[in-house]
Amino acid sequence: MFGRGNWAIFGLAKESLDAFKINLEDRLRMIAVSQLAASAITRHLNTDTLGINPFSAPRLDEQQAMALDQERLLVQYATADKEARSDHSLPPEVIDHEGYALGLEQFQLHASLPWFGLWAVANQWKDISDLASIKEQHSYAVLDRPYKFLQATDRKTVDKDTRGATAAVRKQFAVLLDFNDGRVYVENGNKQVLHRVKEVLRELGADLVAVAWNYNRANWPAEVLARLYESSHYLSDFQTRADEATRFRPKEIEKLEDQELEKIVANYFSMSQLSSELWVGISTPAQIRLQPTSQPIGVKAPTSATALLGITSETRVLSGAITVQERITALSKKGGEVTFRKDLISLDVNDQINLTDAGVAMLRGFDVPAFRKDIQREIRKTKQVPSVDQFWSQWLHEMSSAVRTIEASFREILGLDAKEAGGILPMMAPAEEEELELQSA
Repeated sequence: MFGRGNWAIFGLAKESLDAFKINLEDRLRMIAVSQLAASAITRHLNTDTLGINPFSAPRLDEQQAMALDQERLLVQYATADKEARSDHSLPPEVIDHEGYALGLEQFQLHASLPWFGLWAVANQWKDISDLASIKEQHSYAVLDRPYKFLQATDRKTVDKDTRGATAAVRKQFAVLLDFNDGRVYVENGNKQVLHRVKEVLRELGADLVAVAWNYNRANWPAEVLARLYESSHYLSDFQTRADEATRFRPKEIEKLEDQELEKIVANYFSMSQLSSELWVGISTPAQIRLQPTSQPIGVKAPTSATALLGITSETRVLSGAITVQERITALSKKGGEVTFRKDLISLDVNDQINLTDAGVAMLRGFDVPAFRKDIQREIRKTKQVPSVDQFWSQWLHEMSSAVRTIEASFREILGLDAKEAGGILPMMAPAEEEELELQSA
């Protein structure tokens, strides 16, 4: 978190806040969804699980050991159906264990706003030993030949004699719940993991809603990029830099005296201004299609994108990394005016912007580039370091603001009027599909 990454967005019913708060105080429910229970299930049953820790204690489940017989009782309880859990009694030493979080204060990020944060931990029972090399070594030592040259019966013998070392492998990521805006942000893009997150959050009483980016246009991400490129400034400067790239190595290209323009032509191949006074640049990695029937071409350098876009009048940008900027004019220490650009939001725009099977809108390659600099500047100024919950709540605030800016900017770029809906909107999924999702999870 706090840097470039992929985020999945669920819708969140605001009216489920009370149920969510009540369940955070339910001791038995919290131990059932905890990482303490999930990691025990993975180790005892060799199966994938997902559990939670509070935002302020990423490895809470490891801070105090639990006896093996107690773990078995915990596994029996946590794997039982919710209706049947009352048939499994837990001893006081399990219920009162300090390896799981309980209570509102462990998860609430703000004293007056309904913002919550937690760590979700995906546990996988996985071979960690490189089993192929173990088999190869055994084949050399016992049969004097490589594994691939063994007879079928010998292979079975080697397979039986060699076993890889397996262990629970954990992948940890942040989950942010904003009951004020009605959204959940999950720092993960794996469909199966997202289904498990959904199941755990519903266990806690959060009523989730399937959503997607929707602007009522066919292939609208490519249209957004096409319109941005059509309205781009500095086209001649981009072309000049692309021409120089064909004749000189990158280090041999002479930098422009205008530092602002140099940063633009060095890092982007399009830069457009919106009516909101924000600027939007398109950079690489990107995909360019020369003709409607041709396959897309992946490009890594902005100058390559400029060169390709000038080949035919039918060439279009299909995907790209966009950066939303603010252009600021300030006084320098010498008293003169200086103009610079502040990167506000980074985002990949492509046809993978929705993960429909999981019912989420995606923020791929998302970042708030100025977040860390702004926080560090404030620390130097005030000589005070924010608390952990302040770091989390500030990131949630910045992310929510960024999404609203992106939604509004896309509406403007696509020319939608005030009556036309556009942005992250609910998906109308049949109840049967919802049931299948839960079964899959």
